[in-house]
Amino acid sequence: MTRLTHNLLLLPVFLVLFSVSFVNAEITADNNPLEKYLQGLDTFRSGFEQILYNEYGEELEKSVGVVYLKQPGKFHWAYWEPFSQFLISNGVTLWIYDEDLEQVIISNISESIEDTPASILTGDVDLNDHYVFIDGGESDGINWMELTPKDIQSQYRAINLGFRGDELVSMQLFDNLENKTQINFLDSKRNVTLEYSLFDFMPPEGVDIIDGRQ
Repeated sequence: MTRLTHNLLLLPVFLVLFSVSFVNAEITADNNPLEKYLQGLDTFRSGFEQILYNEYGEELEKSVGVVYLKQPGKFHWAYWEPFSQFLISNGVTLWIYDEDLEQVIISNISESIEDTPASILTGDVDLNDHYVFIDGGESDGINWMELTPKDIQSQYRAINLGFRGDELVSMQLFDNLENKTQINFLDSKRNVTLEYSLFDFMPPEGVDIIDGRQ
């Protein structure tokens, strides 16, 4: 899996978790940290550290960057190291700009996330229809919540969310090849003012453009 494909698959999961709220029979509204966090959420800004591990727990790659989110469905996900890459959407169009490759891929956001957990962003869908929610307990001061997909063909077998108090501080994504992606959020802020220009993109002159929109 290329770094571009891997990063693109992670993004929809992040958006799913910040785009809908739910009440689950196993984790009630009273003890659901994700639902509490989502209440009143309009914008989100955070630095992040992303680490990919193989099935043996060996580190394969570490990335750092920043993410901006604005409801509904707008995002700007920027990887700074080890490669410069940007995933940007205004809620309708998705731009993936790989600075090193001097290439921009343009697509409709609904088509780009088809057959992934993010497909629920295209309609008003209850997460309870797609996931089982389990209390993962506490470890090193972080309270964990596990989301297990009900679809046996899902690209992820589990998604763990880590909360410290009322703040989301970490995500762990386990794919079907037993790889784990750990995303640690750094200095995150909610409901800060974000410029609309963050969620639009004009390809630089001279780059290759692959436009897959119909």
